[in-house]
Amino acid sequence: MSKSQGALSGIRVLEFAGEIGSYTGKLFANLGAEVIQIESIEGSPIRRAGPFYKDIPDQEGSLQFIYQNTNKKGIVLDIEKEQGREIFLNLVKTADLLLESFPPGYLNKLNLGYEQLSAINPKLVYTSVTGYGQNGPYRDYPWSDITSLAMGGLLYLAAQGDDIPARVPDSQTFMMGAMYAATGSMVALLEADDSGSGQYLDVSLQECVATALENAIQFYDLEGSIRRGIGHVEAGMGIYPCQDGYVYLVAGMGGNVNLWNAFVDWLIEEKVEGAESLAQDQWKTPQFRRTAEAKQRFNEIVVPFAMKHNKLYLFENGQDRRVTIHPVNNPKDICEDPHIKYRKFMVDYFSESLGGQVFMPGAPYRLSQTPWKLGTEPPKLGQHTAEILQEIGYNPQQIQEFKQGGVCFVAQASS
Repeated sequence: MSKSQGALSGIRVLEFAGEIGSYTGKLFANLGAEVIQIESIEGSPIRRAGPFYKDIPDQEGSLQFIYQNTNKKGIVLDIEKEQGREIFLNLVKTADLLLESFPPGYLNKLNLGYEQLSAINPKLVYTSVTGYGQNGPYRDYPWSDITSLAMGGLLYLAAQGDDIPARVPDSQTFMMGAMYAATGSMVALLEADDSGSGQYLDVSLQECVATALENAIQFYDLEGSIRRGIGHVEAGMGIYPCQDGYVYLVAGMGGNVNLWNAFVDWLIEEKVEGAESLAQDQWKTPQFRRTAEAKQRFNEIVVPFAMKHNKLYLFENGQDRRVTIHPVNNPKDICEDPHIKYRKFMVDYFSESLGGQVFMPGAPYRLSQTPWKLGTEPPKLGQHTAEILQEIGYNPQQIQEFKQGGVCFVAQASS
């Protein structure tokens, strides 16, 4: 393998996982693996999800689809039909990894479960990503991103006190599941390369979310206490409003006096009214800072100061003084962030099919020798169906018959 081909060059992935597994496939594709996205006759649901290029709804213009599907090939197949299953089985014989997100038991009913597929390809790694996993009392329950947030416990943590739980927008749990699926699949591929035998991976979105609860589980285990969003657990620690949004401040954290002193010195330097009182010894103990009296007094002093300044001023001046204060960034802030720009994380991607530029996040990690590449454009619906079917032994006449019978869809060749 040459370094120009990518770290995962030589691996063939069949991605039959809709909106859940699309990012998993991207993580493989942009590192050089050959990823074949298999879509149903109606196409992936992401094709119908906005925003759309120039705000014109079109199955080839979904910016989400474009972002998640660069450097992939695409075929359309109906595995409910016998000939569709036959084609799928022949594809599996050529693959290293299958990613799927069908309801538990669905592929088994079609004789396309792990046992059947491993019999024809013993080295196959077969990864299933579903809401609750392949067994247990919830396995057949319907699920979505919001139900995974709720059942995984993260929705409850994302609130303070008696507030109603607040959902983080978009499909965050699908991204969690995609990354865990990619990690587990890569480990299984390494093991298969060593042992010659593949294995089955069962990924539950509920469990992926529960893994991200930090120490909430440990607090319940050890103390029986149920954590929520911490808010201002002590004076000087939490989210504070400013002129153009919010900042997160950590001026007090346990017994770290240096953090507190640096912040108070800054307030005194800025001649903030009441700042000198924060230099008294009692403020340097977390026990006092956790009292309601301390929190109220701190807010009376600090909030008026913060409201006179914008996020950038507070961030830059805080960093100059080694004060841990950071902006609560919105998407616009991230795109315009000078550090993000310096590292060239956001990338402009020219799409020939759309005839214009699209803007998207780049690599989530940096490999020095075999870097991530966006590569080819996302496949149009059915773009590579004929090419791939011919590769596995079907002739043009057979492919035409499959198309006429609704077994597959073949995109018209570009003129």
